[in-house]
Order: sequence, then C-alpha cells, then structure tokens
Amino acid sequence: MVERYQFSEIVDAFVDAAKEVVTQILGVEVVGQQDGAGDALITFDGVVAVVGFSGAFSGRLLLGIPEPLSVALFHALGGETLPSPDEELFAASEFGNLVSGHALTSINNRFPGSNARPSPPSAFLGKRMVFFNFGTTGSRVILATPYGDMRMDIAFKEEP
Repeated sequence: MVERYQFSEIVDAFVDAAKEVVTQILGVEVVGQQDGAGDALITFDGVVAVVGFSGAFSGRLLLGIPEPLSVALFHALGGETLPSPDEELFAASEFGNLVSGHALTSINNRFPGSNARPSPPSAFLGKRMVFFNFGTTGSRVILATPYGDMRMDIAFKEEP
C-alpha cells in the first residue's frame, strides 16, 4: 500500500521524468506546471499513452499529448514526414515508455524493494476520449511545453 508521503514522492518522480525526457528528446524546457487532484473521469484530445506499473504498489500513467507535441516527438525519434496515425501512436507509446522507465528507476532507487516495473505501453488517438478511474487514487498534473499542454494522470490501485 502506498503511504501519503510515498504517493507524493512517486508522483514527483513521474513529473520529473516527463520534464527530463521532454528536455532530452526535444531540447526544450517545460515552461509551467499545474497540479491537481484526480477525478473519476478524465477527458483527452490528441494522443494518449497508457503505461501500467506493478510491484510493491500498482497503478498506471496516462499521458495526454497534444498533436503538435506528438508530431515533434515523432520527428525527434527519427521520423521525417508528417506522421501517419500509426506512427504518431508509436511515438506516443515510446514517449510513455521512456517517461515510465525513468520514473520507475528513480522510484526503485528511492524505495528499495519496491521492484516497480512497467507494462508494455498502449496508445490511443482521438478527440474527447474519456477515461474512467475505478478503484484508484490519482493525481493530475499539466505540464506546459512550447508544443502545448501535456496532461498527466498518475493513479494507484486502492487497497481493500
């Protein structure tokens, strides 16, 4: 079970990882951050990467990526043309994988024995996609980039 102080540190690890990966891949800085509590319903436009994680605690990361950011990620990962939907989804999946990998490495270093591991990422593309959090406790973060606002929802499974 995740204690409140651990929850905050784990959320921070995901936020820090997202900022670091954006800077490393795109060479730009995140220019703003807005934190908030998670609600049961989450709506996204653009591309959404979903990465689950498990170990001493389990949960998942949703990364809402606006289209200009997903196109920039595609180009940074080697794409040369305007991406097809498949290519845009691949770039979002890879981005989600990189963010989760960085975050979970940090978490495992901070909390020895947590053995947190990511699941393979999934990605979705569309307008007004609605996700529902069932049986989770979450935190929402919006990171402002020069390519638009990236929305993160980090959720943990609630223990009985």
